Formats: sequence, structure tokens, C-alpha cells
Amino acid sequence: MDKRKVNLQKYVFVFVLSTLIFLIGIFVGNIITNKNLTKLDKMEQDIKVQTMAIEMQFQLISENPCSLSNSTTFSKELYLLSDRLDYMESSLGVDDSRVLSLKDYYSLLELRHWLVSKKINENCKIKNNLILYFYSNKGDCDKCEEQGYVLTYLRKKYPNVMVYTFDINMDNVALGTIKDIYIKSSELPVLIINDKTYYGFKDSAQIESLLLRTE
Repeated sequence: MDKRKVNLQKYVFVFVLSTLIFLIGIFVGNIITNKNLTKLDKMEQDIKVQTMAIEMQFQLISENPCSLSNSTTFSKELYLLSDRLDYMESSLGVDDSRVLSLKDYYSLLELRHWLVSKKINENCKIKNNLILYFYSNKGDCDKCEEQGYVLTYLRKKYPNVMVYTFDINMDNVALGTIKDIYIKSSELPVLIINDKTYYGFKDSAQIESLLLRTE
């Protein structure tokens, strides 16, 4: 058999096999992508339902705030919602319109939760340490991610520590009012601990010391 003909057949076989593998890869990739999108769509709906439940919780607590003695129960749903939003943000990107819309509403829920918690502190025999944490994911805060880990650790260590996390770049009127009142510097991250503002990264020992100082 002609050697050139054999080589041609070999090249054709390799080309067909490579094309087939490529097409199979696209097909499998589309299946995985569609499955992930379906999962994210369901999660988006779940988040909306969960926000309605939290709204109802706020109304019930506002009727009799001093009946709530367990701060962990009060905050649990809000933290679960935060975890779901973090997952959506990592999956769809920080600039995705659905993510931004959900984060915007979530920030309002957090502010409302914070106000209710302040009312509980003022009117009831309960002392919750309230921390507002402002971060940026625009690449201008190299310590923000680490600060988030520290705050998560402290929140889990101390049941009476409540952490409210805000993207400082969010364009939100209510959030803008908080920034106008408390934030006077562009240094990040920003921590507002029991109504006192601190700039720059703080490790767990420093925050624990600040919590004692503001009690």
C-alpha cells in the first residue's frame, strides 16, 4: 500500500477522533453549565423566600424585643443567607446584576437587623456586641478577605458578637447614610464596633480588646 495513502488515512483518523472528543467536551460542558445555572436559579428563589421569612422575623421581634434572649437564634437566618449570597457571587461574579440586586436588598436587611439589635441592647437586659464591617472587592483592599475570616472566627467564638458585612461600593441610600455618619477615611477595611469606628486590619486579639473597651 502507498505509504502516503496510509499517512493520509492516519491524519484523517486523528482529525476525526480529535473533533469527536472536542464535540463531546462541548456537549458535556453544556450539560454541566445548564445544571449549574438551574442550581443558581433555584438558589436565587430560595434567597428571596428566605428574605421574606427574615422580614417576618423582624416584625415579630419588634412586637416584643425583650422576649428574645438568644442572639444566635436571632442571627442564624441572616448568616445562612449571607453564605448563599457569597456562593452566588463566587459563581456568577461580583458584577452580575442578580448578585448586585440581592446584595443590595441583603444590606437593607442587615441594617434593619442592626437597628433591632441596638433596640434590644437599649431596652432589655441583653448585651450584644455589634460590628459593622465594610470591605471592598475592587482590588483596593488586600486585607479585606483576611479581616472577614477573623470576624467569622470571633462571631462563632462569641455568641453575643453580631457581624454585619457591607460592600462599601454599594450604591444604597440607607447604607450611604451610615457611611456619612461613621466613616471619615478611605482606609480599608473599616470596622464600626459598638458605634465606634476603626480603620485598617485588626486581628482577633485587637478586636477582642476593642470589644472589652466599648462594653
